[in-house]
Amino acid sequence: MIEEQENAALAPKSAPAALLVRPFEVSRGARFDVIPASAKEDPRDKVGRLITDGVLSRGARWVAPTKVLERGVKPPKTGLLVEGRVLVAQQGSRALRLGVGFGAGRTRMDTTVQVYNLGASDKKPWLSFKTTGGSNMEPGLLFSLFIPSPVTIPVLIGVAGGTASTVTRSHKGVTQDAKRTGRAVVSAIHDRLVAHQLAPRRAWPKRIGTIGTPAGQLNVPSLDR
Repeated sequence: MIEEQENAALAPKSAPAALLVRPFEVSRGARFDVIPASAKEDPRDKVGRLITDGVLSRGARWVAPTKVLERGVKPPKTGLLVEGRVLVAQQGSRALRLGVGFGAGRTRMDTTVQVYNLGASDKKPWLSFKTTGGSNMEPGLLFSLFIPSPVTIPVLIGVAGGTASTVTRSHKGVTQDAKRTGRAVVSAIHDRLVAHQLAPRRAWPKRIGTIGTPAGQLNVPSLDR
C-alpha cells in the first residue's frame, strides 16, 4: 500500500531514459526481526537487495530501462533515481501463518522512498512516499481442513503432494514482502508518469484504502487497524 507526496515543480517533462535504484538500507532504530538463512548472511543487506530486485523485475516494463546504482556511486545527470529505507521488517511466524492464518504470525514490511528526477535535482526528491504491507488474512491449514474454499484448496493439494512451494504461495514471508515492496515502488512511479502523460497505463498502485481496477481506484475499508 502506498502513501505519497509529489513536488510537481521537479516532475520530469519527458519520459525518463533510465530508472536507477540504490539497494535499500535499514534505518537506525528500525523494527527489524529477520533471521539470516546462514551465519555468513547479513539479513539487513539481504532485505535491502530483495526490494531492489523487486524494482528491477518491473522497472523496464513500467518505467524505463532499470539498473542498480550502488551506494556511494555518484548518479548521472539524467533519469530517475530511487532511494529508500526499511522502517519495519518483521518475519513473523511461518508456523502460525501456515497452521492458523487469518493474520496470525503475519509478516510486516514498511519503507520510506524518495524518487529523484536527476534532470531537475539530485538533492530534492520529486516523489516521497511510504509503503506498508505484509502477509494477508488467508486461512491456515487448521481451518482449511474443516472449511475448504477456492483459496485453501491449492494449499491442501500442496500438502497432500508434499510441495512446499504451493503451501508458501499462500503464506508469503519476508522474501516475497520485499520483492512486492519493490514492485509497489515501481507502480507508484509509473502512476505519476501516467498522470503527467509521459507513459501509457500498465498498472495501478495499491494505495491505502483503495484497490486498483481497470476503471480506476476504488475505495475499500481498511482491515489493518
